[in-house]
Amino acid sequence: MRALLVILDGLGGRPTDFGGATCLERAAHPHLDELAAAGALGLMDPIAPGIRPGSDTAHLSIFGYDPFQVYTGRGAFEVLGIGLEVRGGDICFRANFATVEEREGKLFVVDRRAGRLEEGRLLEEAVNSVSLRDFGVEFLFRASTEHRGALVLRGENLSAAVSDTDPHEVGVPVAEAKPLEESAAARRTAAILNAFTRRAYEALRDHPVNKRRAAEGKLPGNALLLRGAAVMPRLVPVTETYGIRAACIAGGALYKGVARLAGMEVLPVPGATGDLKTDLRAKARAALEALRAFDLVFVHIKGTDNAGHDGDAEAKRAFIERVDREFFGELLPHLPRDLHLCVSGDHTTPPAVREHTADPVPALFFGPAVRPDRTRTFGERAAGEGGLGRFSGRLLPQLLGYCDFGGKFGA
Repeated sequence: MRALLVILDGLGGRPTDFGGATCLERAAHPHLDELAAAGALGLMDPIAPGIRPGSDTAHLSIFGYDPFQVYTGRGAFEVLGIGLEVRGGDICFRANFATVEEREGKLFVVDRRAGRLEEGRLLEEAVNSVSLRDFGVEFLFRASTEHRGALVLRGENLSAAVSDTDPHEVGVPVAEAKPLEESAAARRTAAILNAFTRRAYEALRDHPVNKRRAAEGKLPGNALLLRGAAVMPRLVPVTETYGIRAACIAGGALYKGVARLAGMEVLPVPGATGDLKTDLRAKARAALEALRAFDLVFVHIKGTDNAGHDGDAEAKRAFIERVDREFFGELLPHLPRDLHLCVSGDHTTPPAVREHTADPVPALFFGPAVRPDRTRTFGERAAGEGGLGRFSGRLLPQLLGYCDFGGKFGA
């Protein structure tokens, strides 16, 4: 048997999305409804009830890990997913190109994502031209999709016990990195980050790309915000636990990184951009092809979360309809008969909140071993009435259980 796990990032919503209905409930999705009518639904708390998950901790939990035991910070997954080399002692960070204004010597955040700029690769060289030689350390920076990037700090006497420079809100100064423990290494690392923030701004503020964006009325990517300081965690790969071959199809670095640590092979898919413009048909075709060679294929689709963070309920609804039409419409006619499929989200991102919330998300299981329930449509309220009830995390172990992968616990 084979397994396909599809995660629509930030899928869940609240009735305030559309005057009494969520984006998922308001969207037309006949293919997902077809799967729901033939499968079983439930509500999943990505980590546990009442816990507001990050995308990183949610995916760890979905894959069957205990994030309270193995999570070291987001930066490690971003760096691994983007393909940067990591050595022992390196400190990893998630980075955002952002728009800031300098006032009275302080940098105030105008937009944490620089209008989701698409020229990050063109700004990469300027960032890497920054020197930290006076601290005796070096760094590696690489731009990813849209405003995203990752940074590796390398040198002696460094610590991941430092706070973010990303204040996670606008209209306030860029946060000062502070040590989170009483150690010389943490104090030194915080000082390095604060110096890097100022020097990166000086390297980016007059960059030709940013001058052009400003002339066009667009937000410049004139600063870098850092968060999620981490060392690389150690995970027992799911491929080892279950004795399977697994592949990942994703556009975002974070999801590639978690998948790599879980033992999955990340497959390149042209057009898989990790945003609202991603080529969903290409992802579906890549998943079908991968199912010929792998026991498990994990597909991550990001656009639902982007629209939620942007506060755009209509864009989220429209993207869900695109996923149904272009991804599942391409997928369903060619599903292998021995396939078990799970469709869910990693968290809820209501457009009115523009952030992750602790609400559970709908989870759909379909396949020859799945006992169908009475649900007929895919949505939050339908999932609350589904035969799978409400459960926490561990989507992947449940999916692989339907395929009879893995050993038996006990005699």
